[in-house]
Amino acid sequence: MEVISHLISYNFISAAMIIGIIIMLIENRKESPRGSEHIAVTVVFLIIIVVNTELKEWFFATAYDSTRDYRGDAAMWFMYVRSTVEHILFPVIAYVLLMMIAPIKKKYITFMPALVLAIAEIVNLLGPKFIFRFDRHLDFHDELLFLLPYFVGMLYLLLLLRYSIMFIREKQMSKGIAVIFIVFLTILECYLEAAYIVVDLMDEIVALDVIIYYFYLVAIYQSETKVKLRTSELELERSRRLLALSQIQPHFMYNSLTSIIYLCDKDTEKTKSALIDFSKYLRKNVDALSRQGLVSIKEELEHTKVYLSLEKLRFDEDLNVEFDIRDDMFMLPVLTVQPMVENAVKHGIISSESGCGTVKVITMEAGNYHRITITDNGAGFDPATLEHLDESHVGIANVRKRLSDECGGELIIHSVPDRGTECIILIPKENGNENTGN
Repeated sequence: MEVISHLISYNFISAAMIIGIIIMLIENRKESPRGSEHIAVTVVFLIIIVVNTELKEWFFATAYDSTRDYRGDAAMWFMYVRSTVEHILFPVIAYVLLMMIAPIKKKYITFMPALVLAIAEIVNLLGPKFIFRFDRHLDFHDELLFLLPYFVGMLYLLLLLRYSIMFIREKQMSKGIAVIFIVFLTILECYLEAAYIVVDLMDEIVALDVIIYYFYLVAIYQSETKVKLRTSELELERSRRLLALSQIQPHFMYNSLTSIIYLCDKDTEKTKSALIDFSKYLRKNVDALSRQGLVSIKEELEHTKVYLSLEKLRFDEDLNVEFDIRDDMFMLPVLTVQPMVENAVKHGIISSESGCGTVKVITMEAGNYHRITITDNGAGFDPATLEHLDESHVGIANVRKRLSDECGGELIIHSVPDRGTECIILIPKENGNENTGN
């Protein structure tokens, strides 16, 4: 308990930083931003360094005797081991940071300086003292190669600096600046340590470096996650749209082909015209699957007329169609009018008691909107049932959503049972909807 108390009292900042990093790692363990495993390794090394430093401080505060000759004593061996571990770990931490930040393929080559240092430190520990030594009173003394740990650490910092410049050139400004700041802090600490201005500050600086870069990693991860989520949502919505647009009604195709076959023996020219219309109808639906952006109202009305010409093959005089086009200079989502007209025919006219009626399509300007009105005098329905429409109603929900998403438009439906239905499509006069209509 005395050691722990001393640890918290004299290494409070280091301990607080390390605990903070551990909490962040635990908090983001599910997301696991790229580089988290390197940070976890660094935290382990930092804990070793802090405990290592604290053991030295505790020894000098409680058991050290400045008049004693420690040659051959366990305390002398302990001091050599802890200094060797410390000299090895700092460059290794710089190497781990480099691996976390830089896209290095031949990692074993980059690790060679740290490996050479580790071997040299072990030789210094077990044999001749050419890096550092302790005298009989445990005073630390630099030897010929005392700058070797700093040199290896500086080598990794220079590599970090090189990659930071590369990041900035590649327009990764935030990453480049974060790395430069980390390098600056670490070089400053190395200078303070080498000049004996400040002692045992490296653990706090490294912890601060890790916190800085971890916050960067988390921020980038969250940003990338939002982009991926938005992209996935757009792809999903596009897939739903393509699925909805690809649902060419089988019964309509069957009925149209049956009508065309019936015409073959009666009217060759009319059959030819019907086949042309049928191919146009199919082509329009297929093209809609890959169509990007908006289409002109003229194009949409042309497709609607093709559809109605095929329905007229079946119902002839029972289906009356009227167009009143007062505004044809705007754009709208593909397959917007035709599905609503198909609903008017299928669920309005055909479902009425008489089995006949009129469908009207009117376009006009209305204030800040282009307005398309589709009416029928067919069966009608209770508007409350719109919330529970089944799949037989062709794309009402899909049309409404595409209008909202693609041009800020709106679909309004009014209906009275046994009297008919009115569908109103409103297209705002903005966001590039004004067009020649060609």
